[in-house]
Amino acid sequence: MSDEIASKWNSRYAYSGKPLPPAAKVLTQSERWLPQGESLTALDLACGRAANAHWLAARGFQVSAWDISQTVIDEINSRQSAVFTDVQVRDVEQNPPEPNSFDVIVVARFLDRALCPAIQAALKPGGVLFYQTFTHGLSNPEYLLAGNELLRLFKGLHILEYHEPDPDENGKAEARLVAKRPKHQ
Repeated sequence: MSDEIASKWNSRYAYSGKPLPPAAKVLTQSERWLPQGESLTALDLACGRAANAHWLAARGFQVSAWDISQTVIDEINSRQSAVFTDVQVRDVEQNPPEPNSFDVIVVARFLDRALCPAIQAALKPGGVLFYQTFTHGLSNPEYLLAGNELLRLFKGLHILEYHEPDPDENGKAEARLVAKRPKHQ
């Protein structure tokens, strides 16, 4: 685990008492694509304060919440309402999810292009990826998507929805992708 990256995120999450942010738009506006059934698993990868994990747990998913920040994982574990299957400090760049392990994976505001094949492989056949991250508005261009880049990064998946809006009045924009792993792959 990169101590420098973990330290950065620990500092960022060193606040307390703030309410959880809302779940990502890619989930709330595309809920119809969630798989249906019992004992379905979901991963909130680079979960931050785990708003997406809470949203999925409220819909009956067995949720794993992973983040590189010990501070945010401690906060999640301290909440009385935390009802997750697995909460852990995890450097997903060094230790990505296992293949065929989740029915749903959510990634919001995190980008590591080299990790995309592992994310795709971690979906079970028929599993759905909900991905949302920046195309505009960050100071480091390494963490900004190029036009239609999510489509290229996940070309092995069946695209269910894709939105890439123009920047808002603050100069920010986030692409949103919902894609499904074919059942026979």
